[in-house]
Amino acid sequence: MKKIVILESEEILLSAIEFRLKKQGYQVLYCPKLSDILHFISVEKPNMLIVDLDMKKKTGLAIIEKLRKEYTSPLGILLVADPEEEESILAAFDLNVDDFLPKPFKPAELILRARRIMNNNLINLT
Repeated sequence: MKKIVILESEEILLSAIEFRLKKQGYQVLYCPKLSDILHFISVEKPNMLIVDLDMKKKTGLAIIEKLRKEYTSPLGILLVADPEEEESILAAFDLNVDDFLPKPFKPAELILRARRIMNNNLINLT
């Protein structure tokens, strides 16, 4: 079963994303402490990470930067953000995120983008 870690600070959106992904057969995980994200990812070895750009305690950009610098295994990353955050979105692509999903989004689009990221990285993520 493919594992997806969700880093989202809005409880309602988090629940909706979790429901849709589980319905598609994915295992959904959460990192209890963002300061431990590198250790959490190393232990759980997810296939993909869904990151909200605007987290409450830490920016999604800082998390992506830390993971891309320090985590050596392949990891697909889908960035979720307000499209008006153009500068930060471009910076995230400079850090090699795999895709961007603008808020608000339709659940079906989230599933399609997650599936595409995992299929494009199939060799690296198995």
